[in-house]
Amino acid sequence: MNYEDFVWDFKDSVLYEEKIKNGKMPPVIISVAITGGVIGKEANPNLPETPEEQLRETIACYKAGASIVHIHARDPEKGYASTSANSEHYYSINKAIRSYCPDIIINNTTGGGFNMTSDERLASIKGKPEVASLNCGPLFLKATLPARKPPLSGRDEPVCLDDFVLPITIKEVENFAKIMVENDIKPELEIYNTQHFNTVHVLIRQGLLKKPYWYSVIFSTYLGGLAVPGNIRNFVNMLDNLPPDSMFQAIGVGLNQIPMITMSMIVGGHVRLGFEDNLFYKRGELLKSTEQKVKQVIQLAEIMGREVATPKQARQMLGISEIPSKY
Repeated sequence: MNYEDFVWDFKDSVLYEEKIKNGKMPPVIISVAITGGVIGKEANPNLPETPEEQLRETIACYKAGASIVHIHARDPEKGYASTSANSEHYYSINKAIRSYCPDIIINNTTGGGFNMTSDERLASIKGKPEVASLNCGPLFLKATLPARKPPLSGRDEPVCLDDFVLPITIKEVENFAKIMVENDIKPELEIYNTQHFNTVHVLIRQGLLKKPYWYSVIFSTYLGGLAVPGNIRNFVNMLDNLPPDSMFQAIGVGLNQIPMITMSMIVGGHVRLGFEDNLFYKRGELLKSTEQKVKQVIQLAEIMGREVATPKQARQMLGISEIPSKY
């Protein structure tokens, strides 16, 4: 089995019908983003911040059926309130995860956190991930981060992000991609709006990406500002911009999570879920663990007649070495 068996034109309605009819939809890859870069227990006390908490969360998700874990190491010197720029923190978490989850695909962030330099965001690469997220263009937000009250620390006052922009340039993306190629790390191409596809085409022309191209198509809300709003029209538009030899997972932020990952599963795509993307299990009920969401997605997969990919299958589909990273 290799990626050619699972890459196809998602807009081909005849091929779609044949796949449904013959049970040929690919197994769905479940990625878990167990903690984000900034928000923490001040918003949901169940969110894992420490390395020990992240390890427990990953083990539970792995046993439930997740194939990929997305890591943001948190900075203990800042009370775990933000993403770490210390490569040893990533290496330590990755090593612990590998000890208990022998074949899970380890994916470190290079998005990092707010006000981090390029070098600080690249620290995660030295943690020896197999995949790394690659933001493909600038981002802006409209949000307020709440203060962290004792016993939490790291942010004494609320922080307004209405004036915040993450100024990612094409040159910076090219540099990140080159470093990933040199370290045999597969980029997870994070697309927040269709302009970001322009950057990916530059990387493809320069030979900085290996097939299959692995995308995260991200959807937010009208008020959040992070990404295009999550609706059917924008979802189809994102798929229309995928180049040949592409695979994708959908990320729905907040209330968009279940609708967007459901659309992805319907058309043969894959999914990411977890505390980084949504703090709630359902309206009015805080998420207790990302494992809850994994089990919810597995139920959806069963209803849709899609298998859940094992880590071995996910490695084959994404063109990642079947020999897991060692630490």
